[in-house]
Amino acid sequence: MKPGLTVIINLLLLLNLGVFIFGCSDEEQETQDQEIQQLVRELGDSDGMIRTYATVSLSKMGEPAVPALIKALSHQDVGVRWNAVVALNMMGEPAKLAVSALIKTLNDEHKEIRATAAGALAKIGTPKAKQSLVEFVPTLIESLSDKNAGVRVSAARSLGEIGVTAKQAVPDLIKVLDDKDVGVRRNAVAALGRIGAGEAVPALIKVLNNDIKAVSSLVAGALEKIGTPEAKQALQEYQAKSQ
Repeated sequence: MKPGLTVIINLLLLLNLGVFIFGCSDEEQETQDQEIQQLVRELGDSDGMIRTYATVSLSKMGEPAVPALIKALSHQDVGVRWNAVVALNMMGEPAKLAVSALIKTLNDEHKEIRATAAGALAKIGTPKAKQSLVEFVPTLIESLSDKNAGVRVSAARSLGEIGVTAKQAVPDLIKVLDDKDVGVRRNAVAALGRIGAGEAVPALIKVLNNDIKAVSSLVAGALEKIGTPEAKQALQEYQAKSQ
């Protein structure tokens, strides 16, 4: 076979292979898009297990799922909106394209959705996201005293995710260390640790010595993060007793 003809045949084979490869890629993209749309529909399913599976699956898909989740944030079904914001919260930084939509969600009529949107913005952490949270901290502080325990849990968790920017919430987080709901107390402890609230050490020591293990077990980590001399001493004494 002539060299020139061999080159032409090889080029044709490569072109055909390229068409085949790109064709597969398009098919895979279409399949993924269909899967995302199906999972988004399942965010509002009547079966809680299906909703949870869809939420976790979308969060693991990362950036490709973000446009569909952004659209879901404005869905008329509160369940769909709730699971969409949870998925974006779980996703964290890869959800950065959703920042503008999440900022709008800070005005959702449901407090738990607003609080979880704040947590998502904190995890994403872009300058625009952080700035929106500075203005939203007072709303989260107010939610710490809501009659709904789920709202209080979401508020405490989101304040912890915001971190040092939420330092003004420390007095209110200290107050809810006595909350009747274990979830609220656990998230308040974690939030105080992430904020680095040195003034909360005496209250945390009290929790360490008196609360149930599900809560007190988190205090050691919080004291370690705070890292003041008083916090270190309390942690050493606790560890000595535990041995």
